[in-house]
Amino acid sequence: MTTVVIATALISATFAAAPIADAAKPAKDSPVAAGSPTSSTLVTVDKATLRRQAQLDALADEITGTAGTESEHTGGYAGIVVHPETGELALYWKGAVPQKIRDVQSRATNTGLKVVVSAAAHSAQELETARDALEKHAKGKDAATEPIAAWNSVAVLPDGSGLSVTYNSPTSQSTQSVKAKAHTIAQQRITDASPVDFATRAQALVGVPVQAAPAPEMEDTYWRGDDSSPFWAGAQLITPSNAFCSSGFGGSHAGGNVVLTASHCGTSGTFITGSNSVEGWAGDYSLDYDTTFVNLNGSAGTQFYDGAWNDPNGYHKHIASWGLNRVGDYVCTSGAMSGVHCGLQVKYAGVDASIGGITRHNVVQALRTDSYAIASAQGDSGGPVVASPDSSYGNDMQARGLISGSYGEVVVCPTWGVGTAGQTTCFSGVSYIGMSAIVNTLGFTLYT
Repeated sequence: MTTVVIATALISATFAAAPIADAAKPAKDSPVAAGSPTSSTLVTVDKATLRRQAQLDALADEITGTAGTESEHTGGYAGIVVHPETGELALYWKGAVPQKIRDVQSRATNTGLKVVVSAAAHSAQELETARDALEKHAKGKDAATEPIAAWNSVAVLPDGSGLSVTYNSPTSQSTQSVKAKAHTIAQQRITDASPVDFATRAQALVGVPVQAAPAPEMEDTYWRGDDSSPFWAGAQLITPSNAFCSSGFGGSHAGGNVVLTASHCGTSGTFITGSNSVEGWAGDYSLDYDTTFVNLNGSAGTQFYDGAWNDPNGYHKHIASWGLNRVGDYVCTSGAMSGVHCGLQVKYAGVDASIGGITRHNVVQALRTDSYAIASAQGDSGGPVVASPDSSYGNDMQARGLISGSYGEVVVCPTWGVGTAGQTTCFSGVSYIGMSAIVNTLGFTLYT
């Protein structure tokens, strides 16, 4: 049995809230400062590759539609992996391939791209049903007698071959942050089963092939300077529990103006800005999709902060649309604690993750491609994840999701690159809630 290591952790900062040091309140109409690090200056992927990504994602949208989410599918569709470096879209399909797929193939060829269709052993719908069955079986069980109770992440493999599951082992938490290590995982959610034994047991329960590996359980993430109405994404939020989080995209929900943040940042009470003014109050929320709608004391804007964490000019860009996430895509994060980070490549989409026994759905996991960079830090929770729909990384960007936590390993924070150097933890990857679930499932309307 092949094993795949998928180290995951979700980030939260619970130190006392205070304004970010040396960060002046952003002037919303001020000119852009030259030399400030932005998504444009931090892109390490060549523009031709990014243009191909946008074209391949558009083809993928034709195949799947955009009315659902990354974790819900029907028919013979098994999965998609985009290869923007080569201009190829790998489509996996179970059974007879519909004519509409052949039509997409033909149009792709005419534009210099390639859609390669491969037979899949299982459809995505079959594997999603198996994923749900695995989680249902594990509910309420003790890992001492049922190893599956220790699961912390279940991903449907995009080639339709089976499931990839990570779980809590006695040693798997070694790469977590200091904060996470202080919160012991309950013994009933830890198993000493080997990857082979865990995978064998899981496969016996759900009837599809399973890859398994021990990995850290995700940590919830909690912290750009001060913001004001109209409120933008990527700004500092002080939560009702006096912790740092970040604000997400602006829009409307249930008839009111809101900004998004992570539900683990708070589901009741008042959120305030870095200058201690009231931004809004927690309204509706979803633990399943780690989202809270903050009802605003003001209006919601259509911008997000795109500069360094301490950029005094409030460098920003416009959100023009939202889009689905595909394995192979490149995205950027922009949290208040650590600023903008690009060149992050999606490894899994539509993942289910268990954090402290709470299951979150439609999670997307992305890793850095530059070994000298970071992807996220504690305090970035609730902040925006974006992509460039035209490869220019210009003013108009596309919303891809809401930062929920980290993914991958703990890495050294750059001393200049985070808001509270020495008091936060940085990671090589990021986990975020795909925008599709927030729009299509939770009923959010994005302002553009």
